[in-house]
Amino acid sequence: MAVAIPPRFRLSNREKLTIADLQDYPIYRWQAEACPLLDERLASLTPADQANIQQATSFEMLALWVAAGYGVGVSARSRIERAHQWGISMRPLSDGPYEIVTYLQRPDAQADSVSERFERRGLQVTGADAT
Repeated sequence: MAVAIPPRFRLSNREKLTIADLQDYPIYRWQAEACPLLDERLASLTPADQANIQQATSFEMLALWVAAGYGVGVSARSRIERAHQWGISMRPLSDGPYEIVTYLQRPDAQADSVSERFERRGLQVTGADAT
């Protein structure tokens, strides 16, 4: 996970950022990237006033708000790096590690060889046991 920052952002000179560095800015998150530990830590920044944590409907919307200078975004590092041409920069979060959780949902009755191979490959990539 990393922080998307707008051009000429006050913390641009820092190589890495912590969640505490973000507490004075509106923070945009995309719900599709579930990361329970990160969300818990972000929520602890302002427990009484959750107004500075905004949910974006897509990564593109998150990047738009950040590029316009309305706040910072927290998203997957690879996604922010690919969006560099949209006018945002990336700084890693140094107080991790944070993991994005992805769920594969399918009805049991419709299990097929393609989805089973996909599931096995996902488990291999993550290092989880495929049993």
